[in-house]
Amino acid sequence: MSVDKNMVDTNKDSLPILKVSHLKKSFGDNHVLKDISFDLNEGEVLSIIGPSGSGKSTLLRCITQLETLDAGEVNVDGKDLVIPGSDMNGTRPVKYAPAKVLRSIRLSTGLVFQNFNLFPHLTVLQNITLAPVRVLGDSREEARAMGRFLLKRMGLEGKEKAYPCELSGGQQQRVSIARALAMNPRILFFDEPTSALDPELTGEILKVIKDLAADKMTMVIVTHEMAFARDVADKVIFMDKGVIVEQGTPDFVFNQSGNERLSSFLSRFAQH
Repeated sequence: MSVDKNMVDTNKDSLPILKVSHLKKSFGDNHVLKDISFDLNEGEVLSIIGPSGSGKSTLLRCITQLETLDAGEVNVDGKDLVIPGSDMNGTRPVKYAPAKVLRSIRLSTGLVFQNFNLFPHLTVLQNITLAPVRVLGDSREEARAMGRFLLKRMGLEGKEKAYPCELSGGQQQRVSIARALAMNPRILFFDEPTSALDPELTGEILKVIKDLAADKMTMVIVTHEMAFARDVADKVIFMDKGVIVEQGTPDFVFNQSGNERLSSFLSRFAQH
């Protein structure tokens, strides 16, 4: 197993590695995602910002198959999550791709949760190697070698035999990132990866993500860290009330947009 295939230069002429078109999702009468469209090229980093309840986490969960979408299309690494046009413009439920395709898409994506979600009864190394052995069919020796390599990369060398309860929040989140990377995903998703951490531990995680960005890892990051979103992203999306209000380069979104709703949101962060 190798993570090198993700460390490639972005090819602007190739098809997007992630394309979302007119995605909609409701929970009863609550229309959480109303018409979401964007794309991302390989090697790029997308930061998604916006107030709580704007649909950011639900969007990630729809793409990573933790939630079902009601309408629209999602293409991951050239594979359609749902049959294109099967929802007939929202007049009937979408038809998902065959199970084999869904599994392939699922293996192409990794999701890092805000609350770590580590198995408390397993050691750090066991948390990292469990899925590669059981899902990918890697040998235990290969999985352990990759796990140790990733732990060293996360600055956690020597923590292989520790249990999650023996680690700080920042260390646990770095283990969860290593666990996601061990599956060799094409796209890595982060759902507010620092929101459960004390401010002094936040920097640990942001440095890891910046290092991954420098290695051209394709990432989608939901974050409330505005300076981080501005500095690390190639693209930024601002969501509010289930729609994309603004999107573009960090310079455009943070400095040039002029959108009143975005300006109001950013000003509140500046006050804190």
